[in-house]
Amino acid sequence: MAERERFHLFVDNSNVLLEGRRLSQMQRKGQARRSAFLDDTYEIDWGKFLFLVQERGQRVLANLPVLYGSRPPPDDSVWERIRDAGFDTKVFDRNIRNKEKGVDMEMGMDIAELLHSATPPSTIVIAAGDADYVPAVKRAQSKGWKVEVWFWNNVAVDLKASANKFCSLDSQYE
Repeated sequence: MAERERFHLFVDNSNVLLEGRRLSQMQRKGQARRSAFLDDTYEIDWGKFLFLVQERGQRVLANLPVLYGSRPPPDDSVWERIRDAGFDTKVFDRNIRNKEKGVDMEMGMDIAELLHSATPPSTIVIAAGDADYVPAVKRAQSKGWKVEVWFWNNVAVDLKASANKFCSLDSQYE
C-alpha cells in the first residue's frame, strides 16, 4: 500500500474568513464584482476545510495545522471549536486602530523555521491570499519544497503565480 502524501498547513484565519465573507455577500446579492461589504453571518467550518485540504483523506498532516488570527473576545467559543477540530492556534492582539499586526510575519517565520527543521522536503499548504507570503514560497521552493496556496479567486496575482499549485475555495464557500 502506497504511503499517503504528508503536508504542513498554515492558515491566516482573518484573511481567509474576511474574504469568504466578502464572497458570501457577493453571492447573496448577485454581484459579479468584488464587494466592499461583508456577510457577517458567514463562518468557516474549519473541520470541513481541513478535510478539503486533505483532499478528502488522500493525504495526511505532517504536524498540527496552525491557524493564526486576532484574539477573540473572552466569551467567544469559535477558537475553542477550531482547536477541537485539530488546529494549533496563535492569536494576536489588535492595535489601537483595530488592525491585526504580526500574523503575516509570524506565519512566514514559522514556515522558515520548518524549512530548517523538517526533512525531507515535502509540501507546504498556505491558506492566505496576500503577496506578503511570496518570499516564504520562493524560499521553500529553493529548498526543494512544493508550495500550494488555497484561497479565494481574489488571491494576489504574485502569490498565485509563485505557488506550485493554486486551489480555489470559491466553489466550496458554502
